[in-house]
Amino acid sequence: MNQPSSCPVADELSLAIERNELKLPAMPAWAAKVQRMLDDFNVSAGQIVSAVSSDPAFVAQLIRMANSATYAGKPRVDNVNAAVSRLGYKMLRNLIVAVSMAELSVLKKPNLRRYLDEFWKHSRDVAATCHVLAKSQKHLSPDQAMLAGLIHDIGRLPLLLYIENKDLDVDDAVMAILIRKCSASLGERLLQAWEFPPELVEIPMAHEDIYRETAGRLASYADLVTVANMLTRATAKVVEWNKLTAVQRIGLDANLYREFFERFDRDLSAAREMFP
Repeated sequence: MNQPSSCPVADELSLAIERNELKLPAMPAWAAKVQRMLDDFNVSAGQIVSAVSSDPAFVAQLIRMANSATYAGKPRVDNVNAAVSRLGYKMLRNLIVAVSMAELSVLKKPNLRRYLDEFWKHSRDVAATCHVLAKSQKHLSPDQAMLAGLIHDIGRLPLLLYIENKDLDVDDAVMAILIRKCSASLGERLLQAWEFPPELVEIPMAHEDIYRETAGRLASYADLVTVANMLTRATAKVVEWNKLTAVQRIGLDANLYREFFERFDRDLSAAREMFP
């Protein structure tokens, strides 16, 4: 595909981001409230359950997640208290972010909805893969890794909303330029605005740097996302896995990609099912 030598839309958007002039979408009020409660040690479990219960649509998703294949063999739950108890706060936060992203993803243009569908599928795949990869890392949480995978490309949401609100006619070539030039910085700013911790704010920018060097020898959530992102791409077979610094820090066999999806098919399917 031939890409245009210049892209005024990308230049305009890059300048707006640089000047902090682009209005970023806010997390839904109910979700922001529960997020703050989860970060407050003085808030009781009962208060969190009460806050979560205020949104019937979210409650339905919460109970569905608590009864997903990941928890097969456990008694079925039918109330918010039992669902939150089973999932834990980290997985509750994952669902809040996923539902918030879905609520913001209301697009009318058919071609933009196509990009949105591709974004959601890839995000779920990377999130599920991160969840599986994290199980080999004692210092990392699989649930937090899932969230890292879910938000690694979150900058595409404000990008798509910008295109729709401006009523821009964007083809695949221009979209590729916009994603390459603007998506990561938009994602970083959005996560900062949503008050995510630094280890997750870095994900949109860091995960694409596949030869990234770090001060420590232990893998980070960004490393998990780097590997998961590469695994789920069509180009996985031609990647020089032994040269990826993230692979070295995770301690993976460089040949694992050949059988990864077959070996962990059941775990990956269960993880994907947890998202709305």
